[in-house]
Amino acid sequence: MQKSKPIITLLFLFITSAVMAEDMSFLLTTTPSQRAESQTRFMKNKLGLSDEITSKIQAINIEYAEKIDPILKGSSLGIIKKHDVEKIQEQKDNALQSILTPQQFDVYNKSKDELTETLRKDLSH
Repeated sequence: MQKSKPIITLLFLFITSAVMAEDMSFLLTTTPSQRAESQTRFMKNKLGLSDEITSKIQAINIEYAEKIDPILKGSSLGIIKKHDVEKIQEQKDNALQSILTPQQFDVYNKSKDELTETLRKDLSH
């Protein structure tokens, strides 16, 4: 039984890695500016942002899309990529939180799945 634990753990890691890589695969053929543009458009519409705030959000989105790009296109396992992307996403969320109102940030947080689906639709053609 003890010998099977490491094998099961490795199998789990490989399966998880493959699923996560597939989940992010639609981003591999896009540029940071394409991703940032789609995110900004979604946020402007969803949060009702002014032009001034939208330009600040655009700058944040492009900055963090550029930071994430080498991770997405790197050769690390999917689970490692996901972890690294999540760390950068936390930094991005902190930057966004300093610009958005608490209500807007709450809506943004609750809309992340919808944002991912919008990105998938926008960038998968």
